[in-house]
Amino acid sequence: MSLARTALRLQAIEVLNADSVIDHFVQARIYDSRIADFDHREVVPVMVLTTEEDEAEAWSKNNGGAPFNHVCDLVIEIAMNAVSGEGDERAVNYVGTDRELEAVLDLLEERAVEAITVGDTPQAYLLRTAVTRRVPKMKSSRFATDQTGEKLAIRLLTLRVELKGEDQRDARDLVVGPFAHLPEPLRTVAASLPDGSGLQTCVKLNAALDPAPTTEPRTPFRGFDLIHAPQSLDPGTVPDRAHDIASGAIVRDRADILDWSA
Repeated sequence: MSLARTALRLQAIEVLNADSVIDHFVQARIYDSRIADFDHREVVPVMVLTTEEDEAEAWSKNNGGAPFNHVCDLVIEIAMNAVSGEGDERAVNYVGTDRELEAVLDLLEERAVEAITVGDTPQAYLLRTAVTRRVPKMKSSRFATDQTGEKLAIRLLTLRVELKGEDQRDARDLVVGPFAHLPEPLRTVAASLPDGSGLQTCVKLNAALDPAPTTEPRTPFRGFDLIHAPQSLDPGTVPDRAHDIASGAIVRDRADILDWSA
């Protein structure tokens, strides 16, 4: 169930990268769960996706347990820089005024919400059919700072997402393919990812879930010996196998000559 969050982040990144407006401004600077703080000198705008506030409630009130109605927050941080002063050399898509900065952040947020919820790209279709059920709630917050004449503004977009999961899997289906050990929906997402860090993450997860090699095969059953001991059953007498063999009182039975069909 937890790997559904991974599937959500990875596929949402593909959805955002596929949007032409977002790609024009962000140019593939979309990160999965980046830990480091934004640097006000960094080339921006950038987007960072995280998943938070995960919770699940059993569909069956009586039995409990899986499958669950799995819900989590998809948080998208959108950061953009503005350089003040005239004559400064500015990177592509930098803006110079607060008004422009806020407008571009609003634009990127608008496109992100639309792409994830109703986008018409193949990536968006896969997200909605394999990963998400619906997005019933969204929230947007603003943060800003001013350091040495450079203004950094962050728009924090939170989408409440209902996720699909293993509940959509038919137990009779034989799972095959390079990502057979991954649960749904990550298996479907991994199969569609282009080369890159996201795909490598799925490869490593699949390898980690691959069962360990079994031990050496046991020696096949070949048969057994039955020995009739003619000695008296005296508690003080120790069984003497050599005496039994010498007496000829050995009944040998081979499993490979038994008629098991009888």
